[in-house]
Amino acid sequence: MNAQDKPVDSTQGKWIFSASGYYYFLPEEQNTGTLIGYADHKSLHLEARYNYEDLKTVSAFAGWRFETGKEFQFAVTPMVGFAAGNTDGFIPALELEASYKIFDLYSESEYLIGFTGKDNNFFYVWSELGVTPIKSLRTGISIQRTRLYQTNLETQRGIFAEYSFWKLTAGAYYFNPFSADNFVIASLSIEL
Repeated sequence: MNAQDKPVDSTQGKWIFSASGYYYFLPEEQNTGTLIGYADHKSLHLEARYNYEDLKTVSAFAGWRFETGKEFQFAVTPMVGFAAGNTDGFIPALELEASYKIFDLYSESEYLIGFTGKDNNFFYVWSELGVTPIKSLRTGISIQRTRLYQTNLETQRGIFAEYSFWKLTAGAYYFNPFSADNFVIASLSIEL
């Protein structure tokens, strides 16, 4: 759920590890956290998630990254995964990244096909359109569609800001402004 400060260089031969945590401050519901771990080696991309598709649900993904471009950079990572816990299923997924100068687009989408029937099938999306006016600050707009919590809106819309220092990125997201369904997400990511 996080656009990287710089695209992963899949030509490097070393492993790159990173982790992200998101804490949801939800009105009228219990606050919750989501954890995501990433491992990349050349074009191989691996992910593990907890509390992403549903509460008390773990998921794991494997994919292959394709990238192109110098000034305008574009990358696509098709993935397959599985979820187990409160929600069980097979998950085809896709991550997209594009950047040009100070502008970037990051999007991840997946379709969970539930093992227990069509009632558990669900399309998830998280997308960010960002601008980096100075090296350590990124801000923009974001949308998401999730089943992690319930609001009157099917798609959540918001704004975000991230500040990067050392190997850390701290962020804040404010979804559904000017609505009774507004909420905040705090994030922290590290790249090793």
